[in-house]
Amino acid sequence: MKPSAFGATVVTSRPAEVAAFYQRYFDLQITIDTGWFISLRRDGADWEIAICERGHSAVPAAVSAALASTNVFGFVVEDVDKIARSLIEGGAELEGEIVDEAWGQRHFFVRDPEGTWLDVIQLTTPDPEWLANLPA
Repeated sequence: MKPSAFGATVVTSRPAEVAAFYQRYFDLQITIDTGWFISLRRDGADWEIAICERGHSAVPAAVSAALASTNVFGFVVEDVDKIARSLIEGGAELEGEIVDEAWGQRHFFVRDPEGTWLDVIQLTTPDPEWLANLPA
């Protein structure tokens, strides 16, 4: 099976607030807004972020009961430093510093208003020594 699209869902008691976070910092546009369900996507993307109200009948009871998120959504961006500055200026707290990884990422972690982990990533050139030491 080849999925035609991909979506991830944040379950929250504050759909509008969480949707506004993704609009503001990741330039996502609302494509559907029923109040209890909000879908956001970038122009032309074949993926989306959905925001669904906790306790709605469309959400399994076990999911609505879980209050802590251990999911991590990765966002690849052009300028990780610019996004970090914008988040900090908007009152968000980064979870640690911006880190340069040998495998070709400059990234940081932050949480959305519901507590969902986000890995904000800028692709960089992998370290040649790191690449040379990869298992064959």
